[in-house]
Amino acid sequence: MSENPFEVLGLPPTATEEEVVRQAARLCQRAGDEAARARYREAARQLTGDAAERGLYALLTHPGARHACPELERFVNAHRRPPAGAAAPTACPPLDRGEVQALLRSAVLAELAPAPLPLALVEAGEPPEEIARQTAEALWQGLVAEPRG
Repeated sequence: MSENPFEVLGLPPTATEEEVVRQAARLCQRAGDEAARARYREAARQLTGDAAERGLYALLTHPGARHACPELERFVNAHRRPPAGAAAPTACPPLDRGEVQALLRSAVLAELAPAPLPLALVEAGEPPEEIARQTAEALWQGLVAEPRG
């Protein structure tokens, strides 16, 4: 399962089989190459074939998915080709492995930062010695999450 056929055809998961066939035919007519046409046909076949397979694809599709965006289409239509006389792109600089490792290390450390443990509520009838013991224990447990120098 490489691509979701609903996303390939730009349809919501509630689309009927007739809408699937109509959209696939429309996209096949506009496609510029045979690979794109085959992709649309395969998506239509997946959605009009087995009901269980269609149900799985419907579950995997976001219910409020927007496949068409007028602003994006205007942008793409306005900038289909690079500007005339544009210089060829320069070569990409080599990868700095140390910088990538440092970035990945900081990202992993940020995700692994432990959250402080919640404190247990103390009952109203506890003696002061028990409250002091629980407070000391909470401070010790807090040192695991937030070491203080």
